[in-house]
Amino acid sequence: MEIFLFVLLLLVAIFISNLINRFIPFVSVPLIQIGLGILIALLPLHFELTLNPELFLVMFIAPLLFNDGVRTDKRALWRLRVPILMLALGLVFITVIVIGYFVNWMIPTIPLAAAFALAASLAPTDAVAVSSLSGRINLPKRISHLLEGEGLMNDASGLTAFQFAIAAMVTGTFSLLNASVSFVIIAIGGILVGLILSFLKFRFLKWIRGLGMEDVTLQMLIQILTPFAIYLAAEELHVSGILAVVTAGIMHAVEQKKMDPQQMQLAMVSKSTWSVIIFVLNGLVFLILGTQLPSIVEVVWRDSGISNWQVILYILLITAALIILRFLWVYGYWLFEWRRGDHKKKKRVQKPALRASVLTSLSGVRGAVTLATALSIPFVLDDGEAFPQRALIICLASGVILTTLLLATFILPILARKDETDSDDARAEKLIRIKVLQNVIRGLKEQMVPDNQAATEQVIADYRRRIHHIEQEDQPHRMTAEEKAKRLEIIEWQRDLTTELLESGQITPQNSYRYQHYLNLMESAIKERIRTKIKMVLMFATRFFWLIFHPKQWKKSGGKVRRFTKKQAAGLKEIQFLRVENEKMVIERLKTEMTSENAYLIRPLLNEHLLWLGRVHEERPGPRKRVQKEKVREVEVVGIQLERDNIQQLFETGKISRDLARDLRQNLNRLETYLYEEELA
Repeated sequence: MEIFLFVLLLLVAIFISNLINRFIPFVSVPLIQIGLGILIALLPLHFELTLNPELFLVMFIAPLLFNDGVRTDKRALWRLRVPILMLALGLVFITVIVIGYFVNWMIPTIPLAAAFALAASLAPTDAVAVSSLSGRINLPKRISHLLEGEGLMNDASGLTAFQFAIAAMVTGTFSLLNASVSFVIIAIGGILVGLILSFLKFRFLKWIRGLGMEDVTLQMLIQILTPFAIYLAAEELHVSGILAVVTAGIMHAVEQKKMDPQQMQLAMVSKSTWSVIIFVLNGLVFLILGTQLPSIVEVVWRDSGISNWQVILYILLITAALIILRFLWVYGYWLFEWRRGDHKKKKRVQKPALRASVLTSLSGVRGAVTLATALSIPFVLDDGEAFPQRALIICLASGVILTTLLLATFILPILARKDETDSDDARAEKLIRIKVLQNVIRGLKEQMVPDNQAATEQVIADYRRRIHHIEQEDQPHRMTAEEKAKRLEIIEWQRDLTTELLESGQITPQNSYRYQHYLNLMESAIKERIRTKIKMVLMFATRFFWLIFHPKQWKKSGGKVRRFTKKQAAGLKEIQFLRVENEKMVIERLKTEMTSENAYLIRPLLNEHLLWLGRVHEERPGPRKRVQKEKVREVEVVGIQLERDNIQQLFETGKISRDLARDLRQNLNRLETYLYEEELA
């Protein structure tokens, strides 16, 4: 009964922590939860939680890292693979050596091997803590992806270094060769276990679906058990369970994209279920961390042979050493990359910014993994003697965790406030509005099934038009040289594809000539805009003249245009096919080229061609399924709810101000009222 009440108390504390954060948003939720955990530990309860490090890792860290692997941007992870590995491997081992010697020099009572163990526990950043903070702090995307990738990868190297440091301390022997070989086996073995078990899981799910077992609840249960089973299997094989679950998470995300329409319900249920699980587990991690701090500090505070002020000073000095070492490593690597890129002149590498290096350094938050690692230090050595300064080592690790969280909570927002994502900036506000609508489109695509596909595509086209209108707000009528060059390049892409289709026999020479003529007109319109405008004005004036003074002839000629022969209809169908293929090609190439640096140029062009593709589909001849108004209305209601949820999430994570959130909600309410009024009418 005591355990049940204690768990219930922790769940209530999770709710209270989010409630407190609503009123004091400048204090991060993890810090509030640690404070509540300390209060719970000080309450006169009849139950005291004893943290088992191995159980803690499998119960909390495994599912959280699995979910991070699912949500991580795979392209960004691959694009930043070199700096991520430099942080996850190089920085970890440099930290173990430098901080280990520093701690041993500063506190001689801690032997060198034990100091290495402390440094190894402090070396890896906590992916859970980083993801909790990055949701509230507007870090640049490159730094955010770098931190996420580092947090997913560096646990294996940190835990391996810790194990060998403890082994050296307990047994008195150490081999660098054995340690290096063991690390490679543990890391590669963990990745292989994750890949193999994920593949077997997918085959098993396919087999049970083949038996007609389409029960979403059963498949969801298998999905929830996946990270626990894979972690335990990897640890049983003495390889990295953490890398195994991260690999499994990435594989799960890749497989999810191949899911057939019948499995869309599982995807929707999975997203909702995991959001609840992750919300609870994130809260429990920091609450449990808070409940352990009083008992850890009490031992050192009362009797450690070192004054309490000295302990605080040691914590601050170790934290400062970690941040300085991290800054030198990050800035040095970026400087090396910049000079190498400038020397080779093969690719343009941005000059390393001091502020970005400081942000990356302060974002290296330590968390639950560090505490669980430190608590796994044995009590005695092989010769039966007590492990030297075990309580002090755990206290120092806990102090560094708390200090890094405090720095990230109060210092990072000040440094990140000048970022271009600040919601007070008009341009950033426009980007936020576009981001909300893009998230709605993504959500509608995820919920699309064959039954509502036509209705969903129609609603998505409306959202793309809204994005296009937002992008055109306050835009200068004069086309920039950069935009002009890009539009001309796109025309060249279309010319090349049209030639390829002609050579492959998919279109006739007549239609190829007609489309090339259309592209020539587009090109001249871009190059000679004034002359084109004059031609357009003359053309419309001529048509207006015929409409006013010769209405009968105009009507007669219009009637002739609308009556197609079979040959003309076939030619029109071929032209429509050519337009669709060209628009698809342009969209794919623009998506491939778009980066955070050129998004301001590429995104409006991408949305423009998406709109054109939608219009071409609407104009295509032949029988079309009639989109029922009721289904369109249902999808519109889902879109409005998704939009409202996105606005709320941005507000809760501190990415938009209360005033901006209110304005966005008011606009949404007006849109919703308009839709309902239209329905009633």
